[in-house]
Amino acid sequence: MKIRTLSWLMIGGVLSAVLIYGCVLLALTWPISEFSISSSGVFGDSFGVLTSLFSGLAFAGLIITIVMQRDELALQRQELNLTREELSGQKEEMRAQNETLKVQRFESTFFKMLDFLEGCRRDVFYQGFQGPAVEGRDAIKALYDAFTENFLCKWVQDSSLEYKMVFKDECKTLEGVSVEYSNFYAKYGDELGQYYRTLYNLLKLVDRAEFVDDKTVYTNLVRAQLSRYELLLLFYNCISRFGIEKMAPLIKRYNILKHIENTMLPVENKKIWDMFNE
Repeated sequence: MKIRTLSWLMIGGVLSAVLIYGCVLLALTWPISEFSISSSGVFGDSFGVLTSLFSGLAFAGLIITIVMQRDELALQRQELNLTREELSGQKEEMRAQNETLKVQRFESTFFKMLDFLEGCRRDVFYQGFQGPAVEGRDAIKALYDAFTENFLCKWVQDSSLEYKMVFKDECKTLEGVSVEYSNFYAKYGDELGQYYRTLYNLLKLVDRAEFVDDKTVYTNLVRAQLSRYELLLLFYNCISRFGIEKMAPLIKRYNILKHIENTMLPVENKKIWDMFNE
């Protein structure tokens, strides 16, 4: 029951009680034989019981009001708690939505860069001394063959006075291979530079995505795009001065060379491969 309704009921009850009590007194004392101050005082004193009753009712009304206010405050506190819980739930929902948006933006950028990497691969070009010009994966294979051919000394005469191709001693060491790759890159860097820079930035994008729980899902997609000759040439790029500081740590961290066919590497470079994987 509302306080206003209860108040009107109490006021009505008080007025009714006063009227009823007054009527009862008039009925009992009627007819009045004398009107005087003393008799009026006696008549007024007769309302003392009713005054005490009203005082008790007023106190009871105060108690009821306090109790009702306490209940209303409790309801308000309950509503505030529900509001806080609802706001907390909304915050968690917004946080989850923000995380989802982050992942969606990341994936959009990732797949665009993956497509761009494919475009850079198609732009790789090689024209040898003989044969037609090749592009894309065929060009990368031709570049790898041209690079490893530089490891050989052509037509060296042996003890039987026969000429054969032998492996350069300096290309059996990490330092020698790095120098050889630097010479190779100086000649073919225009064909490979953009391709390797895009691959590096693609891996760096994944590596910096702290909100991604399993980064290997994306790096495995990158690895799946690389052919056998891309992996072989990427290995030599990682041990050269062009990739040893930045590219190599990412390649190792995400095991990009996992499916490299190391049997296709020159036998003289197997120790360098083992050192790279330590």
